[in-house]
Amino acid sequence: MKYLIIAIISNLALAKYSRNTWGYPSDKNKDYKNTRAEVLIKRSKVSVRFKDESKCYVISGSWSDYYYPQTHTEASAVEIDHLIPLFHAYNTGAKLWSKKQKSQFANDPNNLVITQRKYNRSKGAKTILDWLPLNKAYACKYMQQWFKIKNEYKLLISDKEIDFLKQAKCKQ
Repeated sequence: MKYLIIAIISNLALAKYSRNTWGYPSDKNKDYKNTRAEVLIKRSKVSVRFKDESKCYVISGSWSDYYYPQTHTEASAVEIDHLIPLFHAYNTGAKLWSKKQKSQFANDPNNLVITQRKYNRSKGAKTILDWLPLNKAYACKYMQQWFKIKNEYKLLISDKEIDFLKQAKCKQ
């Protein structure tokens, strides 16, 4: 039994990160709308417009950018960002998760935000230590949600992250 446990742990340690193992985007309710479409529909401040009568592909609406004080109306101009990047989650505890747990995290609306493509690309897989919105109110909102999600999913929180939040002096 001892050797079996060691073999399982060794196999987990050898597993490499692959975005394909996270099941994102998904269509859990089988309505032909994937996670992206669901988020765009639910968060639009106006009724969304669809590409065709199948109502699977959103083309326009009105969305507040999560990281900057902007509103977007063209779906093609926005991306759905994982607030806690999947790669970071993997390195702080998700490496040991099942495929089902990874999919739940990757498709969790609380970890998904709408932002302009260029902001998502500049953020990439960076953490709060490496990237923040320039506007302090938005940065504070982002950091507070960061810790909420990490706590909810029991991901490792580093001392550097805690110190960084304290230094930011965000109002609770």
